[in-house]
Amino acid sequence: MKKLSLLIGATAMAAASFAATPTWVEFSSTGPDKYADGEFVQDGEIYALVWVKAGAEFEGITADGKVVNPATSKLVAGARAKNRHCGTTFFTLAGDDAELASTGSFAVYLLDTRVRATAAAEPTVGAVNTDGTVKAVNTYNTVAAAVSAGSAAKATAPVVEGAVATAVPADVPQPVVTSINVLGGKVVVTVAGTVPYVQYGISSGDKLDNMEKNELVTGVNGSTDGDITLIVDDPGKNRFFKVIRK
Repeated sequence: MKKLSLLIGATAMAAASFAATPTWVEFSSTGPDKYADGEFVQDGEIYALVWVKAGAEFEGITADGKVVNPATSKLVAGARAKNRHCGTTFFTLAGDDAELASTGSFAVYLLDTRVRATAAAEPTVGAVNTDGTVKAVNTYNTVAAAVSAGSAAKATAPVVEGAVATAVPADVPQPVVTSINVLGGKVVVTVAGTVPYVQYGISSGDKLDNMEKNELVTGVNGSTDGDITLIVDDPGKNRFFKVIRK
């Protein structure tokens, strides 16, 4: 299942020589663009050019940067945010992607790739693996975008309105609380079985049947070894805690 490869500008255009009849897609956003929480998009954030098969609905993106249904959609290319929007990006469809132009259409989504190693840390955006694939996606969001295309490419695909939380892959382990300690009025929760592309928080309540989602902990991304620490600074009357996805 292919992840989004961040191919932009000249790198994408160079692929044209491998296609007998190349097609192209050009996209940009109007801006200023915002994340689901209302914060302006940070420089370096990633916009995804998504292909959707003709007659199909886009089923979404997973937290580890894949499409939910690779049979009907594909993450084709990416562009970086600058000055609160996506600048004009030209992408040539060639090789394995050449047939996409005649079998579907395209849409642009703003990804939220903000990650935090700790609750106190400033979030970083746009992290990619060594092969150019995106490391973590919290949500994907519609933005006011312009998409134009050449040859047989269709410029507009069905889009999911608003911000949507990414799907959690089926093989993600269930996080396990290994210890809970009260230190100086704070509740320190140690968690095992986490993954780097999911943000974790704490749900709490004063009773077991009142475990409502409370914003007690800023979301913290999991780690490569699976272990993280979540700290509830002010637990109030809450006496029961569980780990949730933020």
